Amino acid sequence: MNSNNNTVNQRLERDANYTGIESRYFLALRKSWYTDTKTNSMPVILDTWNKLIGTTFNPSNPVLFTLPNESLQTFINQSEEEQEKVRALLIEGVIDKPIIRDKKQYIQVNQAIIIRLLDKIHSYKHCPKVNGKILFLYNSVSEHLENTLDFIEDFFSNYFDRNEKAPATYFNISIKELCKQFEILTKALQSNNNIDHQLENILTNNFNRFYIKTSGATYNELIYQKELMDELLSDNVLESELSIREVLFYFNFNDDDYLAYLYERLKGLTEILPGKKEKISKLLFEQKTMNQLATKPNRYLSSGMPSLKEQINHWIEEEVKFLKFETAQDLRKIELNKREYNVHVIFKGAEIYLLHKAFIDAGGAPTETYKSLLEKTSSNISNKNQKGFSTESLQKASDKVNPESKENIKRFLQRMIRNIDSYD
Repeated sequence: MNSNNNTVNQRLERDANYTGIESRYFLALRKSWYTDTKTNSMPVILDTWNKLIGTTFNPSNPVLFTLPNESLQTFINQSEEEQEKVRALLIEGVIDKPIIRDKKQYIQVNQAIIIRLLDKIHSYKHCPKVNGKILFLYNSVSEHLENTLDFIEDFFSNYFDRNEKAPATYFNISIKELCKQFEILTKALQSNNNIDHQLENILTNNFNRFYIKTSGATYNELIYQKELMDELLSDNVLESELSIREVLFYFNFNDDDYLAYLYERLKGLTEILPGKKEKISKLLFEQKTMNQLATKPNRYLSSGMPSLKEQINHWIEEEVKFLKFETAQDLRKIELNKREYNVHVIFKGAEIYLLHKAFIDAGGAPTETYKSLLEKTSSNISNKNQKGFSTESLQKASDKVNPESKENIKRFLQRMIRNIDSYD
């Protein structure tokens, strides 16, 4: 223990010699770097990096720019040692420390702090007075922090929070790669006349909005855009609009503009159909086809919105419900019209047929046949058993004409003759 303290004191004295008149200020800043860190609470294992980046490495600290190269290298070396130390403490905290009950929170708190430290160094790099040697310090420490963050993601993948904002450096690197792929995508879409121009605009607007995110993006958002772009640029996908739609369903591309595009497409498919039954059948077929498409678990463009399939299914179900309601209304109107214009008679089907035939054969309607007369009257005739007849059913009733039917019609006609004779 004494030898360790001597080593720390030697380092502090050596650094004090380099800083001249500001040695006491520098010693105070460096003291936390060499002092052992307690690990009883979650943020403490990053306390050294946190203090140095927040204070010592801050461009507003005038001492920083007076440090000799050897002192800066000492900081870099110690940051590298801190990298290994933090890794060990993270493993110890999760595996060997029963006092830390919420392992997931323990990892995620340290993950969030590292990301904030990386963003802070990233902002420092844009300070005008930062020179080459300070920039080298920033890049070296950033690399150590990034390595630690990568270690957390790899070693504690089940605890790693992918809804956390990605570091600015990681976001910028990802954006540069996506921009290169976007140029390829744009050229491919523009050169294919089989792809709707509106769909091309929807994809373009999505990537453009992502590129200009001023607040950065979460890991999940970055992963989503990367995977979507890779899939769109894979073999044969951009050859047809159908294959593009399949990819967008696979990645749950629940973009408002894309949803509106799909609604208009479904409307277009049904508007050309003549009847409501055909429209309903078409919508249900499209719904079945859509629901059979594969989807990737836990992937979505907008986490705050229902899934793409859920929203399209809801729209189709509401549209089908509306069309069925209209169909029922139409049927009720037809039924009411039938009731309004139906003539109720006491005759059976065979007797109705016999009356029509006798009427035509007697010359009652010289321009009609009994069939054409039936076509004009049968649907508006009802009896106690049936409301409205079809022409075909009354024609078939001719086979049921029997002596009883004939006698019934003859008695009816005789009563008509007697009534006519009684009229003044």
